[in-house]
Amino acid sequence: MKQTLLLALLWCLACPAFAQLPAPTGTIKGIVADSATQASLDYVTVVIQEAGKNQAIKSTFTKDNGSFELTGLELKQYQLVLSYVGYKTKVLPLPAFTGTTIDLGRLPLVSSAKQLKEVQIVTEKLLVEQDIDKLTYNVDADPESQTMTALDMLRKVPLLSLDAEDNIKLNGNSNYRVLVNGKTSSLFVRSPKDVFRSMPASTIKSIEVITNPPSKYEAEGVGGIINIITHKKNIGGYNGSVNAQVSTPRGSNFGGYLTAKVGKAGFSGYFGTGSYYSPPNSNNLYREDNIRQTVLQQIGESRNDNTYQYASGEFSYEMDTLNLFTANFSMNMNNGNNTLAQRVDLFNSTGALTQAYTRLNNGNFTWRGSDFGADYQRTFKKNKDQLFTLSYRLSNSGNGSGSDFILDPVLNFNGQVSQTDNDGSSVEHTMQADYVQPIKKHTLEFGVKTILRLNSSDYFYSNQNPETGNFVIDENLTNSFDYRQDIYAAYTSLSLKKGDWGLKTGARLEETKIDANFKSSGTVATPDYFNLIPNITLSRKLKGASTMRLSYTQRIERPSLYYLNPYVNQIDPRNISFGNPKLDPATNNVFNLAYNTFVKGTSVNASIFHNFTNNSIQSYTTLGSDTVARTTYGNIGRNQTYGFSLSGNTTLFKKLSINLNSTTNYVKLTSVIDGVPQNNEGFTYNVFGYSSYRFDKGWRASGNIGYYSSRILLQGRSAGYIWNSLSVSKQFLKDNKATLSFSVNSPFQKNRRFLNEINDPQFTQRQENFNVMRRYSVAFNYRFGKLKGDIARKKRGIKNDDVKAGEQSGGGGAN
Repeated sequence: MKQTLLLALLWCLACPAFAQLPAPTGTIKGIVADSATQASLDYVTVVIQEAGKNQAIKSTFTKDNGSFELTGLELKQYQLVLSYVGYKTKVLPLPAFTGTTIDLGRLPLVSSAKQLKEVQIVTEKLLVEQDIDKLTYNVDADPESQTMTALDMLRKVPLLSLDAEDNIKLNGNSNYRVLVNGKTSSLFVRSPKDVFRSMPASTIKSIEVITNPPSKYEAEGVGGIINIITHKKNIGGYNGSVNAQVSTPRGSNFGGYLTAKVGKAGFSGYFGTGSYYSPPNSNNLYREDNIRQTVLQQIGESRNDNTYQYASGEFSYEMDTLNLFTANFSMNMNNGNNTLAQRVDLFNSTGALTQAYTRLNNGNFTWRGSDFGADYQRTFKKNKDQLFTLSYRLSNSGNGSGSDFILDPVLNFNGQVSQTDNDGSSVEHTMQADYVQPIKKHTLEFGVKTILRLNSSDYFYSNQNPETGNFVIDENLTNSFDYRQDIYAAYTSLSLKKGDWGLKTGARLEETKIDANFKSSGTVATPDYFNLIPNITLSRKLKGASTMRLSYTQRIERPSLYYLNPYVNQIDPRNISFGNPKLDPATNNVFNLAYNTFVKGTSVNASIFHNFTNNSIQSYTTLGSDTVARTTYGNIGRNQTYGFSLSGNTTLFKKLSINLNSTTNYVKLTSVIDGVPQNNEGFTYNVFGYSSYRFDKGWRASGNIGYYSSRILLQGRSAGYIWNSLSVSKQFLKDNKATLSFSVNSPFQKNRRFLNEINDPQFTQRQENFNVMRRYSVAFNYRFGKLKGDIARKKRGIKNDDVKAGEQSGGGGAN
């Protein structure tokens, strides 16, 4: 009943936008198919031109079912141009408008390596596309995808940025969810930056950025959703590719993907393995205690090595034209180790050395995960867009870390030899049912969903007895923690279209039940709660190929195990960290106004946005009377962000591509820590430029440069940095199936400076690292197979844009 009343209210609010009818405009639509097999062709370039002219009026790509629709056209005489690799370019004169719609039906394309001599059209796929609720960066249209890692490719995507520690931000926010082909994957639960660093960009087809997730998505994830679309294209028979990359300093990647179709059955899968070894990096910390007038200085060297393996597959079976069954699986594992040698000195108010020791740490870590899902999809004879789906997913993930560390005395310090281990795991069951009902040009959606999630953490500390040499468990730092979270949800969503106007509105009702307990002390008080989450998006197609979009939504910020885990990390006894199991969820409000246009081969996207959270989860550090800094998390902050994003790309002289991506944020953080107000605010900037030139005979050269300003933190800020790279590639063999590429990251700067500063009334702290940034890479990619049909894909499925994930940079509560 509440949902019905909400939709009625939103409809009434939207009615004035529909009261004034725009000038009559026309629509041209059709379906593109292979002339021999009649199979639908997706991502065919569709261009509308005035009759007898070569200037593009509008352009688009066909959808998965081969359909396209171009709206908002003046009632003139046009011609249609269809362009697709491996097919003859088709130029089709169109009849004059007799009404407001020209339905061309099925349009056959003839397979041929030859192009029509009468019309020569050179079309490159747009790098950036804008839809009503998402922005898409087409990675496979970027030539540098053959040499770059997925992490480097993310730097080019509008609205995304990377900070000084390579942590990924969406609109300046670290709370988002990464999906793979629209589904949650354990691959990205713990540390997305490490996965993307190990993954070649060539395995990704496109990256979708959803800043205003509609009601069908979970209400969690304040920043939005990053949806990674992998290569699944198969036009019958089989096709695939293999890729290999080596780099220095020592690193490598190897992987590929394969798709195949036999009759009604299809399979698509990809795999990869990689390694990354960092040279020794400096690791320093300097802290001044303003109360006790002491100074702490830590100077040392560290290194990290890790290997990564991942695999994923999807199986589909078309029982008939109306019923489809799909199943998918994925697995991943990351293993690594780290070493640290550091000198620690403590000085008194006169500058005299009062205490000194050496820290020696040898640690290891492992992350693992697996997912299995099954979906049943039912379409209906009257309308193929009418859908009913049932979905189930089981996800298992785990992470563990262990360290052997020695505190070797130098001056006035008792030595210590210790061991610690922290193992975490998560098991999640998800069940979902969805229904989509088209009503002429409008769409009504509703569904129900249940998520049953259990997180757990087992951890211990043990210290060596100097007399016996045996390790003795420290009971005060040893425990088991379980955190059960069950979510029951229902949603409804309505999409309306009238002329050039579009409205998408909906609401989601969620009940969350929580049960948390320690092995030693029993249950932790955690209240259950209800949330009603609205969202609304109003769009308007403007003259030409321009669109304006205004949206508002709320999002829930639930803490994940990373923030809840009470494990106390005191490997560094002067700087300890831990999670907070009593964290509450927070609600974020998101406003966004976006504009995009496409004019003569140039795409421009601009948006202004405002986000605020009243009780956001913030990391904070306090300094005790024992001169030990303690870092944890609390619902202590009000987080406000005002931002402007501008991106664009163009092609000049048919061979030179230029891309610009920039974001400006004004961040304001306010809080109270230990009764003392903490405020920090200021501007942050991210600017990234990219250019590529296509030479004859398969050669291409490209380069990019980016500047990322310092990041605003609750108690301080981090340093900015410049990032750049150069690359050259050569395509060869028949049909350019092979590509050899060479690239260099940071050719003009060997090391990158990482800096985090804390300015507290009681102390100031500066943590500074220098890491090797320059890296040379050689990559090879080979495509194989024949293309004749298309694998059936489900249109709906489980999409958990889940809880607030970790900051990816260690710290309190990290496993």
